[in-house]
Amino acid sequence: MIEDFAPFVCLLTDNETDSAFCLRYWALDVARAWSEPFDNLLADSGLSKWEMTTLLKSACRAYLPHLRCGLCRNPLEVGSRSNYSPRTGSLIKFGKRLRPPLCSACDKAARVDDLAAHFFQVLQHRDRVNAALKQLHESARPLDFSKLNYVQSFFLYSALVAANAGPDNRVIPPLQSQSEALAPSAELTNDIYVRLYMDRILLPYWSSNPDAISLEKETGALTFNIRTCAWMLPHDVTGRSIDEILLALFQRLDQPDPKAVEELWYLVAVEECKRYFISQCERFRFIHPSIYSSNVDTSIRHYLDRCSIGQMWNIIHYSIKNLAALAQEGKYTRQHIYNMIPGTIRRCAEYRLAKDEEIHPWRRPSLTKESWITSILLDKVLKNGEASFEMLKGSSVVKYVERMFSNPCALFR
Repeated sequence: MIEDFAPFVCLLTDNETDSAFCLRYWALDVARAWSEPFDNLLADSGLSKWEMTTLLKSACRAYLPHLRCGLCRNPLEVGSRSNYSPRTGSLIKFGKRLRPPLCSACDKAARVDDLAAHFFQVLQHRDRVNAALKQLHESARPLDFSKLNYVQSFFLYSALVAANAGPDNRVIPPLQSQSEALAPSAELTNDIYVRLYMDRILLPYWSSNPDAISLEKETGALTFNIRTCAWMLPHDVTGRSIDEILLALFQRLDQPDPKAVEELWYLVAVEECKRYFISQCERFRFIHPSIYSSNVDTSIRHYLDRCSIGQMWNIIHYSIKNLAALAQEGKYTRQHIYNMIPGTIRRCAEYRLAKDEEIHPWRRPSLTKESWITSILLDKVLKNGEASFEMLKGSSVVKYVERMFSNPCALFR
């Protein structure tokens, strides 16, 4: 029967016109559909949609006698026709809910109860995380920071300097709150922190953002958000302060291992070329999420054996510039141009290297635009920042480091 699904309208006004619009708005026809469109009410009243909605809300309430609150069993109130289907007699917004619908009063009370339950769940989760962190810190062995290998010393020294670690504070603030870049890319910065954590050189700090650390229920393993988690140094076996640790790391960098420096050079060189490549693509309006593809990365890595960082920047610039000119001709689609980037870099580099043509190196950018690991590698480790950026090639890094101690004045002659 129609009346089984028909809303019960409770009028809140003595105005006959407003009451008539309320009854027309909630009226059903014999087919269990709304008797007239909402636009008819607007046309007859001369009101706007917002004014008519305000009138209906202030002049009446509609209840559904056949639908009862899941707690107090009072009829449910429906706010508008868009929330109710008279053909099925169900509330549309509650159609997929597992629990029975609630009236506004009970729903508000349930939300308070859910909030309190959620609060206690958060406290319990935080207690479990703290217990796991305590176990992690207790299992961590004190370190002798002067005996870290060269790559570990380089990464830790760079991370402490970039984070501006204080003399009396062993806590490293989260990456998202650090103002200076540790590495040329956020991905490499994250990788450095992951490596330091895996080697137990950095540990998550007790008072990190609760959302930065989570605990898997099944395995009990801790997971961290690298960007929002704060970190701290484990204890030093000799009780060094943070200043003494920095001094030990600084002195370790003055004793370079050629193979380790070569590894660091390629790491920095590839990331600096990637950063420059993306900046050139943006300059010439080559915008695509995966424009720095694995083929581009392979091409750059290959020619860094025979080119310095500055020379590789030269090759990247002219490769992208030539493709931008080709794109303006309109003969190729953007995707076709993007697919041509790796081959263009290889042809540009191979042509100039095969002819033994001089590749004029681009100048090193200002220190304010440079990441900390780049500055420390070029200036502290390699000793001659500008010359190393413009002239040092990947295949020559090991020999260069070996000659640093024998004849420093003849490195770039």
